[in-house]
Amino acid sequence: MKKSLKKSLKKSLFAFALASLAAAFAQNMPDTVSANASELSQTLLPLEVYVGDEAELRYSFRSAVDFFPNAELVMEEEINAAKFPFRKLYDSITIKKAYFTRNDMEYVISVHFIPWRSGTIEFPPFDLFSVLNLNEKDKNKNISYSILFDPIEIKSIVEKTNLREMQPPSPPFIIPGTTYVIFAIVLGAIIFFALLLRALIKFGDIRRWFNHMKISRAYRRNSAIAVKKIKKLLKNKKLNDIEFCAAMQNITRTYLAFRFNYPFASASARGIREAFMKICLGEIPPVIDNSVEDLTSMFIRTDYIRYAHDSIESQLYPPAEHQAKLAAAERKSLSDMVLKAIAVFESDGESEEELNVL
Repeated sequence: MKKSLKKSLKKSLFAFALASLAAAFAQNMPDTVSANASELSQTLLPLEVYVGDEAELRYSFRSAVDFFPNAELVMEEEINAAKFPFRKLYDSITIKKAYFTRNDMEYVISVHFIPWRSGTIEFPPFDLFSVLNLNEKDKNKNISYSILFDPIEIKSIVEKTNLREMQPPSPPFIIPGTTYVIFAIVLGAIIFFALLLRALIKFGDIRRWFNHMKISRAYRRNSAIAVKKIKKLLKNKKLNDIEFCAAMQNITRTYLAFRFNYPFASASARGIREAFMKICLGEIPPVIDNSVEDLTSMFIRTDYIRYAHDSIESQLYPPAEHQAKLAAAERKSLSDMVLKAIAVFESDGESEEELNVL
């Protein structure tokens, strides 16, 4: 009697302990509320998906659970695809993007993906709360919402094209007229590289040609400035003879110094010919010899006008030969001497008779 009573007491204590553990375990386990979902539906767009196509899987349901407690009735949230527990499917599909949308109490999970293998794809279940970007204050760690997509069928390219044998390679498609364009481009490229090669070979000649053109342009500008100043000086009637002669010498010396790279500014009137002898290495070419003589005469005459005024020599007879004063047409003749000399120096060897300087 005592033994049976002890056994009954042990069984009661054991049952009570099991009940307590079960209650505690149940209290700590999260509640699953996915059973409250209704009107479940799943749609695959397009209806027939082939390998390599981009498709969309839509999973919609209605639920009393508010996944957007602080939002309006219409809400959309982008889901980080990396949060889906689909690691085992990475060789079969690539998830491009995913969205979770609410319209009133209807929710839609939209997954855009590209399949890489044909056949049936089975998705593992996942907790919707685990993939949403909820704030800590909106999360309820004691609630889970399980989602399980229905398996989907992916068709192969063979089923799409009905071709089950390897096809021979097709020739490249060429737009009509493209051949002529290609020939023209090739021909243009050949001509371009030929010219480039010739330019590289003749680089020294081209560089010398450019330098020559640069110097020639500077010489032309120098001569143009001198001619313009002389013509302007000839028209200036307000200058006396001394001022005119000084200006004529200054213009001519400036032109000669730049044209021949020689210090004509310090050359004396009778040293002009000697300066040209040095420039021409001892022998003045016949084509410019007369011009050198004219310039020498111009410098001697203008020096006399400038420095012989009121001197004894200027009082000698006949006055027309010794007075320090320019004759009526002498300004024009002095200007002509300089202009003709400039024309000869810039004419590359043309005869003076062929030049019309005024």
